Amino acid sequence: MKDLVKRLKKKEEAALKEVMAMYKNKIFNYLYLMLSDKEMAEDVTQDTFVKVYFKAGSLKTDNLKAWIYAIATNLARTELRKAKIKSAFSLSDVNHNDLLYDPSHQNEVELEQLLSVLPEKYRIALIMKDISNFSFEEMAQILKKPVGTVKAMVFRGRQRMRFHLNMALENGGSHG
Repeated sequence: MKDLVKRLKKKEEAALKEVMAMYKNKIFNYLYLMLSDKEMAEDVTQDTFVKVYFKAGSLKTDNLKAWIYAIATNLARTELRKAKIKSAFSLSDVNHNDLLYDPSHQNEVELEQLLSVLPEKYRIALIMKDISNFSFEEMAQILKKPVGTVKAMVFRGRQRMRFHLNMALENGGSHG
């Protein structure tokens, strides 16, 4: 990995291609869950690797993965602020929406809906911990927060997620 970082710092295109092969799909999936918009996730994924290429010279850590995720997280936050993204539909619309989806992906759709109602800091923490399987230490490094704060964000995010899930289930049960 250190060799790859050195080659990346020298702006070797082959090194960038290796890094993209290792992380592109993971970064896209992470961003898609954060942004709930496929095109925006694709754009931010591309922007992430452009930034990786041009900022590699300033890389001061051997943890390439954490550095790339930090770039992706910051770019996504910027997009969220710029676009002022709101939830595409509220949880009360879950059983009544006209969205087309593949029933085999119903759980993914419901997860995206639940994540979309969480405040950004909790959504990011849950995606990093429960979906991308980051350690609390890696998350602290990426988010530039103390480990205790990151643990609290995950705990509170899970609490809110459970609350919203219970509300959705209660609302869904009363309609059927």
